Amino acid sequence: MAAVLRQGFLAQGFLAQGFLAQGLLRRALAACLCLAWFFAGSASAQDFDRAAELKRYRTWLAVFTQDMDRLAAARSPLNDAQLDALFEKSVVPGSRAAGFIRQAFTRRNGDGEYRPQYGPRPVFMGVLSSGIPAGQGGSYPEADAAFKGTDLTVWYLHVDVGDMTNTYLLSSGHFTPYRLPPAGKLERNAYPFLLMESRDGALRLGGVSAELWGLVAWLHNAAN
Repeated sequence: MAAVLRQGFLAQGFLAQGFLAQGLLRRALAACLCLAWFFAGSASAQDFDRAAELKRYRTWLAVFTQDMDRLAAARSPLNDAQLDALFEKSVVPGSRAAGFIRQAFTRRNGDGEYRPQYGPRPVFMGVLSSGIPAGQGGSYPEADAAFKGTDLTVWYLHVDVGDMTNTYLLSSGHFTPYRLPPAGKLERNAYPFLLMESRDGALRLGGVSAELWGLVAWLHNAAN
């Protein structure tokens, strides 16, 4: 699990006055981030219809949430085929996302079957629920032969689950700096993103970026 958290992809209450000042600063930074996100995205509005894509994203998320709930409720171990069938409508089989689900939210038995593992699920789902599609970074240039053959698109995701989110996003150790790349361009260490497959108007998850999973892992550790 530690390796997964490194790869990818709670705010706390404070009484002391010094921490209160930090909280006010973070809220101001959050407002700046939201404004920057809005104006940066307006330039690419013709290329990415945020309202339409948000609707599609929410439809996908509802299905994915149901699939995650069914995984958590599984009482018998699942083999690879059963796990793929469970997420058939929300995750691309054989994709990076399929492997991510196995590593992050299941535990593999010695016989090769999987049992559900809770992990940082609440934080991950909270981050996805807060997400707003901000733009697209073009087709993902897959270099690993094991994952080639699936046409996935980079979906930049604006996320905000409290002040702690901004602390992470503004850190130069994670983003260099935090910014929404131009439409159709993939840039690493710039913005959290997902890899999505779009087929017949429906979306399926193909991958979770290290940029997004790093935020999830950081929030999860901060809460424990």
